[in-house]
Amino acid sequence: MCDTARLASGSLRENLISVMTGFMFAAPAAGLYIFSAVRQWLTLRGERPANRGLVLSAAMIASLLHLGYIGTDMLMGETINFAFFEVGSLICWVISLLLIFSSWRKPVDNLFIGLYPMAAVILLLAAASNQHVPLANVSYGLAWHILLAILAYSVFTIAAVQAVLLYLQDRSLKRHQTRGLLQSLPPLQTMDLLLFEMIWLGMMLLSAAFVIGWPFVVDLQQQHLQHKVVLSLIGWAVFAVLLIGRYRYGWRGTVASRWTLAGTGLLVLSYFGSQFVLQILLQRY
Repeated sequence: MCDTARLASGSLRENLISVMTGFMFAAPAAGLYIFSAVRQWLTLRGERPANRGLVLSAAMIASLLHLGYIGTDMLMGETINFAFFEVGSLICWVISLLLIFSSWRKPVDNLFIGLYPMAAVILLLAAASNQHVPLANVSYGLAWHILLAILAYSVFTIAAVQAVLLYLQDRSLKRHQTRGLLQSLPPLQTMDLLLFEMIWLGMMLLSAAFVIGWPFVVDLQQQHLQHKVVLSLIGWAVFAVLLIGRYRYGWRGTVASRWTLAGTGLLVLSYFGSQFVLQILLQRY
């Protein structure tokens, strides 16, 4: 009895130390993500002068701290912690890096407003959850599938926020509202081209992930992959139709935004919907 209590106490202490260590990285990273988003929002509203150096510096430090969290909490010796919020945190970190590097050549600064608060919330949830779903014995091919899938999800998430901004900009122009948001955004054509660049990149990454990952599918039901595969394929088809519509009929603006949000929503549901049910609701790892 005493040994059981001692083991339980030791396990609780280890979990507490793990959570505290995670928060040492997650809390300041989340704070800097929020700072970058708020500072960019104030610039967008015209309440503060633009200061890209400050915003990007805060975002870069946040990304480094976020990487520190991933290194201490997600990498578990010879295994990888693939818990629900940990995967979300990893995708948010990739999104952060893509935004930082893209901002040097593309007008993506305003995407910080929607994406960095999301990264902050998911990072804090990951640090607080202390959930462990070890992924061991990952083969070279499966590792490439996971990497490409994470990159694809990250690009499509960025594209979804870009689609929201494009939708708001297009609607404002149609209503002849040329103040506020429109004054700080790039021209509509630039926003539209940027969205489709993201979609093309996301489609190439997702297609490659499908091709590499398919040989590892043995039994859809036993591997709990039915919903993931079906929704992913439908999401891929939505983006394929959008690209065909762009080429054949010149789809853009509101139409492109709606298709982008629909496709991204399906992709998010394909993984996180099924994993939420399995890991959070049913506690099946």
